[in-house]
Amino acid sequence: MTVVALFANLLIGYGARSAKGEAFLIPVLPMLLSIAFFLIADIDGPRGGVIFFHRHNLESLSESLQAH
Repeated sequence: MTVVALFANLLIGYGARSAKGEAFLIPVLPMLLSIAFFLIADIDGPRGGVIFFHRHNLESLSESLQAH
């Protein structure tokens, strides 16, 4: 999310630097945000999706966090 925010600020700053602005940069920010939210929702849904991970990985991470 930090990277998305950084790029969004860079795009807005780059577009604001010229008086006419860059028209093609306007749809970039909503696209970045929708991709970020899609990936977050995809990870949250455990039954399938674009991002696939094994349940064992999450269980081992949970156990290692509880050990500390």
